[in-house]
Amino acid sequence: MTITTLLAGRAVHGGVRKKIVYPYSGSSSRFLQYARDLSINPYERINDLSEFRSKLLAAASAFRTRFSAEQNGILDTVAQETGSPIHYHIEDLRTSQNFLDKLSYLEKLLPKKYISDPKGNVLLILSANEPVIVTTILVFSSLFAGNTVFIKPSAKTPTYGYFFVKELVKFPFLKQRIHYLLTDKKEIGRLIKTKSFDFVLSFGSRTTSKKLAILCAQSEVEFLQESEGNDWVYIDKTCESLGEMSKIIVESFTRHNGQMCNSVRGVMVHSSLYDELVERLKNRISDLSMASPQLLDSRVGALILGTPARAKALTEDAAQRAENVWNFSRNENVITPTLILNPDDDALIISESVFAPILWVKKVKNHFEALSFYHKRNKHGLGFSIFSGDKNVSTYLANRIQAGRININKYPLRNGLWDPLGGVRLSGYGGPGYWVEKLSNRKYIKR
Repeated sequence: MTITTLLAGRAVHGGVRKKIVYPYSGSSSRFLQYARDLSINPYERINDLSEFRSKLLAAASAFRTRFSAEQNGILDTVAQETGSPIHYHIEDLRTSQNFLDKLSYLEKLLPKKYISDPKGNVLLILSANEPVIVTTILVFSSLFAGNTVFIKPSAKTPTYGYFFVKELVKFPFLKQRIHYLLTDKKEIGRLIKTKSFDFVLSFGSRTTSKKLAILCAQSEVEFLQESEGNDWVYIDKTCESLGEMSKIIVESFTRHNGQMCNSVRGVMVHSSLYDELVERLKNRISDLSMASPQLLDSRVGALILGTPARAKALTEDAAQRAENVWNFSRNENVITPTLILNPDDDALIISESVFAPILWVKKVKNHFEALSFYHKRNKHGLGFSIFSGDKNVSTYLANRIQAGRININKYPLRNGLWDPLGGVRLSGYGGPGYWVEKLSNRKYIKR
C-alpha cells in the first residue's frame, strides 16, 4: 500500500518516495509519497454548529463500528510501526472507542461564560508514539469545536492517520473538514509562511517545537506546543506498600517502551526505603516479557527509529556518574529496561527527557531535599507524582512543584478520559486544559 496526501478525500501524489521501516524487524512493506506545492483553501465557517455536531456524533458512532471491524489490522500495523507491544495499543484502542461513545460530553467541557469560536484551519503535527489515541481524541475534539483539521503524521507511523481520514471523508459533510498532509518539513514551513493555517498544535520534540514556534511567530500564526516531559516520583518514608510502588513504577516507565511524554523518568525515594525499593524494582523488571511487539504477552519491544542512539549516550554518561547501571543492553532498536542507581546531581539523564525504558532512582533525606533537587534539575513541567501517607508532606509538595499535573497516591499514567491535559515550562504552554477548549477561541460578549 502506498500512503499519500489526502485533500478533501482526493489523493495528491508526491514525487518523493520513502520506505517505512519497522523498528523491531527492520522489514518494510509500505511507501510514503510526499506532496509538494499544496493549495490549502481558506477556512470556511460552519453555518449551524449545533447541526454539524449532531452529524459528527453520528459519524463518530459509524466510525467506531468501522474501527472495531478493522481493529486487528490496525493494531498489527501500529505495533509494527512503533515497535511498542500490541498490549498497550489494545488499551489505547479501547480508550479511543470509549471517547467516541461519549463524544457529546465535549459540550460540557466548553466554558459557559464565553462563546467558543473555532480556531479555523488547524494543523495538528503528531508525534510517532501512540498514534491511535492521540489522533482519535485530538481530531474529533478539533472537529467538535468547528475547525477544519489538517493531520500531519509522523513519517514513522503514518498508517492509522491515513485510515482515519479515508474513513471520515466518506461522510459528505466532513469531506472539506478533514485532511491528511503527508509532506516534508520544507512544505509544512511554506504552508505556515503563506498563512494556510490559523493555528498550529505540535506534539514533536522540543527541538522541533522551538523551530516551529519561531516560524509561526514570524508568520503571525498562533502556535501551541505539547512537547516532551520529564516526570518524577517522590516516595516518602510513610509510603505503606513498596510492593505496589514497584509495580506502578515499572509499568509507568516501560509502557510503550517508555516513549510517552508522561512516562516516569526518575524516582526520588526516602533513604530508609531505597534498598528495598531497588530490589523490588529489579524483581519486577526481571519478570517482564521482551519479545516481538505483535505478541500479546510482550511488554517491551523496540524503540522508534532514530531514538536509541541518544538513549544509549545518556546512559553511558550516567554510568560515569552513578553507583551502578543495572540491566542495560542494546540490540539495534531494542533497549532493555534499565535502572540507573543513585546518579550524582550532574548526570545529564536527570534533566533530559529520554524516550526509552530507562529509570534513575536516587535516595533523598526527606521531601525538602526532593523539592530542592527538583527545582535545580527539572526544567520540564508535565507531571509529578507523590506517594506519601502524610497529608502534610503531599500538600507541601503539591503546592510547590511546578507542573501541569500532580498525582497524589495515584497511578501516574492512568489519567481519566476527561481529565485536563497539558504542561508548563519546557513541556508546553498554558498548563492543563481540555483539548476541545484548547482548540477553540474564547469570545466574551458583554451586553
